[in-house]
Amino acid sequence: MHPFHYCDVTVYGFHGCNKEVKKQILSGAVKFEHSVNKYDWLGAGVYFWENDFLRAQQWATEIHGDDAAVIGAKITLGQCFDLSNSFAKDLLRLSYNYLLKEWQKMNVATPVNKSHSKGKGNPADMILRYLDKIVIENAISLAHVFESNTVYDTVRAPFQEGFPVYPGSAFREHDHIHLCVRNPELLTELFDPETYY
Repeated sequence: MHPFHYCDVTVYGFHGCNKEVKKQILSGAVKFEHSVNKYDWLGAGVYFWENDFLRAQQWATEIHGDDAAVIGAKITLGQCFDLSNSFAKDLLRLSYNYLLKEWQKMNVATPVNKSHSKGKGNPADMILRYLDKIVIENAISLAHVFESNTVYDTVRAPFQEGFPVYPGSAFREHDHIHLCVRNPELLTELFDPETYY
């Protein structure tokens, strides 16, 4: 593992959901379910917007309307596969090259990321991350092969999303840091962020 690995840092994360799910999770009646969609941005796990309650609320409203809700969590990242780090990107490149050879051997088409199926948002965002999910999951497996004690608890990445904040801007309206929690043991300090707004 890289000696300056991003780990054991504590952050606030916000998870969009509906009101009933929020009530059940905060009461302890149920636990978070891992997202396992083929297009998930960072692989399988529980997704949070890092330090961005408003974006989580906006996303929840888009999906659940008036039934939208947000859960807050204080999360220690543990061993984090941090894609803002060059070491992680090198591992992604290695993972992709390995997979590409396998797909070519099997004569299988390379998966591709795609825009929203209903044309929502900026088409350049490629929000259906079919390729990225496979490459990330494989990279995490490769890391474990290289160093058997490497088990990633979280995956973290900055994303540009949406249209420019103002004309000529390099900032986008939905830029964010996405956090995927693979280890449910890290989800212990949950709270209701809406009581603060």
